[in-house]
This record gives sequence, C-alpha cells and structure tokens, in this order.
Amino acid sequence: MIGIAVMKIKTEVGWYRAVLSSYVWSFIVGGNMKLFLIAGYARSGKDVLGNILKEDLEKLGYRVCILKITAPLYHYAYDYFNWNGKEEDKPRDFLQQFGIEYLQNQLKMKTFLVDRLKEDIHILEKYFDIGIITDARLEEEIQNLKNTYPKMKCILLKRNLDNQLTKEQKSHITENNLENISYFDFVIENNQIEELRSQAQQFLKEEGFQ
Repeated sequence: MIGIAVMKIKTEVGWYRAVLSSYVWSFIVGGNMKLFLIAGYARSGKDVLGNILKEDLEKLGYRVCILKITAPLYHYAYDYFNWNGKEEDKPRDFLQQFGIEYLQNQLKMKTFLVDRLKEDIHILEKYFDIGIITDARLEEEIQNLKNTYPKMKCILLKRNLDNQLTKEQKSHITENNLENISYFDFVIENNQIEELRSQAQQFLKEEGFQ
C-alpha cells in the first residue's frame, strides 16, 4: 500500500501540490531552492554576511533571495504599531516580546514564524536558485527548518563586540539560545569587513561555488 501511495504522489504531483500546504509539500519532496541559514545574535552582522553571499553568488549567475524568519514581526510593527521602518529605530523590545512572550508563550503559536517562512520558500523556489535566511536565533526554529530541509547549510556568525543592547534585551532567549548547537556547518568570526568577505568566499568555495 505504501508503494502504491508513493507512486501515486510521483505520477499526480500537480494535484497533490495544489491541495497540500506548502510546508507539508516541502517536507515530503523538498524544494529546488538551495538554502543557507545564518545564525547569530544582535548586531553580529548577519544581514551584512547575507548580502555579501548574495552579491558573490549573483556574480556567478545564480538567482538569490534574502529570507527572514522574523519578517511577519516587522510587518506587524510597521503596519499596526507605528514603527517607521528605519533600522536605527528598530523596536527591539517589541520584536522580542511579541515574537516570544505573545505568539509563542501566550498564543501557543510556537511554529508560526517558521511555517510562514516555509510558505515563502515554497512560493519563491520557482524564481530563485538560492535562499539565504539571515536572522536565525532560536535552536527550535533552526532544528525545525533542518528537519524539513536536511540539505540546508547552517552558518554561525560570531562577533566579539558589545552590541549595546540593554541588560534586559541581552538576557532575552533570542540572545542566549545558540550556545549548545553543535551542528553548524561553518563558523565565521566577524572582526573586519574584508576578513568577513574572505570567510564568505571560503564558505562558498567549500560548498562547490567557484
């Protein structure tokens, strides 16, 4: 019976793809988009590294998009809670409290952000060869994505510099949840921009991009 079901999925892909949710589809057959995930704490340079990788890959002819786990939080902040959209005015307290204390703890929507990201990946995989996730902070979210996309490559970005967060912000789980993860494929130290570029190129070289 299992063999027959698998054959039916393979022969009637169009029908199944129409009725299955995007993240379930990705879990069953996987997408065509290659994924890189960058994890790190506040102001470690995740977006900078993501843009460096994107620029280098586009020079090689690849179609690349930047993806964010927390994109819905920024939309809520901008559309409903008067954030002006400027990076220097980022509502960090709101993002931390709304994402963890409200969505995850109070509403019990623990996979809401990851599920939304999976939908984006499913929608965009037709148009991009590579997706770079630039804002991973929680082990559960990284493991969730790794389970769905086992070929996803994970980068831990470190920076030995005071990020100027408040004491309360630094003690939040989103700033203390990467320490015990042992399955990062690549660790990059962000000390100087040229060194960061060099390490990004080394990562791409090890992944087979020349």
